[in-house]
Amino acid sequence: MKRKIVVIISTVVGLTVLILIFYLAGIQNVFFEIGQIGLLGAVVFIANALFILLLFTFSWQIILASYGCRLSFRDVFAARVIGFAVSYLTPSMYIGGEPLRAYMISKRHQLPIAKVGATVVVDKFLELGAGLFFIYLGSIWTLIEYSLPRKIYLTLFTVNILFGAGMGMLLFNFLYESKLFTSLATLLERINPLSKIIRKIKPEISKLEDHVFLAFNQHRLITLLAFCIKLSAGLLVFIKPALFFYFLKTVFKLSELALLFALTHLVLALQFTPGALGIFELGEVGVFKLVGIGPNRALAFSLMVRVTDLLGVAVALFLVFRLGWRGFWEKRGE
Repeated sequence: MKRKIVVIISTVVGLTVLILIFYLAGIQNVFFEIGQIGLLGAVVFIANALFILLLFTFSWQIILASYGCRLSFRDVFAARVIGFAVSYLTPSMYIGGEPLRAYMISKRHQLPIAKVGATVVVDKFLELGAGLFFIYLGSIWTLIEYSLPRKIYLTLFTVNILFGAGMGMLLFNFLYESKLFTSLATLLERINPLSKIIRKIKPEISKLEDHVFLAFNQHRLITLLAFCIKLSAGLLVFIKPALFFYFLKTVFKLSELALLFALTHLVLALQFTPGALGIFELGEVGVFKLVGIGPNRALAFSLMVRVTDLLGVAVALFLVFRLGWRGFWEKRGE
């Protein structure tokens, strides 16, 4: 019940911010800018977003294959896009759908949930790692070339340290099999209200970690290949603004793209509304202002990003209605 209230409140806040910012900018001006990119620009932008999703799917598919789960691209894509839709529509910093896609694959193909869950953990870790690579690239470039307000400098510096420390700690745990989360569960087990729950799930946490360790020890080449694919997808995300504004006769320097990427992902890291509703748009206006782009064009870009995201959600809904919700939990071939 509390979670529903949080979702409702965050949605209302996001919608209020969204409506207000489009009202102040003038919705007709925003649509005029979108019209300026033309059909070709829209097709290129949407195709880029689709290719990103396909690369993410392929990366997870080869991770699954390295664990002996050789599944069709269609099944992996369906689980991936439905997981994306759940993550997108909930204020969960884009990770809420990960348990769902693990459960879908496990249930439909009768595979151990710990093994499939490990592939999702590895897949998400590599995705975050690739994103962090471009965030660091953008942050370093930004700190060198731009005179930004001190608060932004400090925020970038702090967030980069926190993200880097967190990812570094996880990588150390995976490489040296230190069972960080099992140890954490042991500590939490001492807390009386949590002891029964933790005692019940601790063996599953340990089993999950054992499976994750395989990716960074026995499956290193496949994991490295999957990471390279994630980097390729990250590059396509990096050039999104360049693709959109090329059709508006605006060409960004690499340093400007780096600034846009770093600060946009900083905005997304602070998300507390479904799909960063309102927060993303407001942040983009401020971020694009730093490279000389007015609010109309910044909102036009953010609206096109929304369109591609909602197309992904629409595909997920289509798959659910096409197969029926039960179709995702039935064994393959039933």
